[in-house]
Parts: sequence; C-alpha cells; structure tokens
Amino acid sequence: MKINYKNWAFRFAIWIAIINVIVFYLVINTVSLIGDVSYEKTIFYLGILATLMLVLCIIFIIISTIKKESKDYRYWLALTIILFFGIAPILLGYL
Repeated sequence: MKINYKNWAFRFAIWIAIINVIVFYLVINTVSLIGDVSYEKTIFYLGILATLMLVLCIIFIIISTIKKESKDYRYWLALTIILFFGIAPILLGYL
C-alpha cells in the first residue's frame, strides 16, 4: 500500500483555506462596538484545527519531497497555501 503524500498535503491545504475563510467570516461578523463575542470558543478551536492541519501539511510536503514524488499542481498549491497561511503571518508579525 503506497501513500500519496502530496495528495494528503493538498487535501489538508484545501481544508486550511476553508477553515481560515470561516474564521475570517466569524471574526468579521462578531466584531461590534458592544464587545459581545459569542463565537470566541468556536474561533479558538477552528484556529487550533487549522494550525494542526498546517503542521500535517508541512510534514507531508517534506515527506513527498524526500520520497521524490512528482511535483504537479497539488504539490505547488499545497506549498503556496503553506507559505500564505503559515510563513507569511509569521513574517508580517514582525513588521
């Protein structure tokens, strides 16, 4: 049984993007002048889930590179999502 690591990295990357869009939507809708945040636990748990999937995506991309799997659109899209949702926020945090 052969595991296609880039395929799993791609699947995790798509879920990372979906979860981050949902978190963005919840944050935009819950920001108010009163300060009532009704979704703070949901946002917290979705953030943890997105972070875990990001770590798994990075691990699977590294394994895919080590195993020398072919690099198609799934590999490059997963790598782009890792850069966008993983490395860019860290770098932008220092600005």
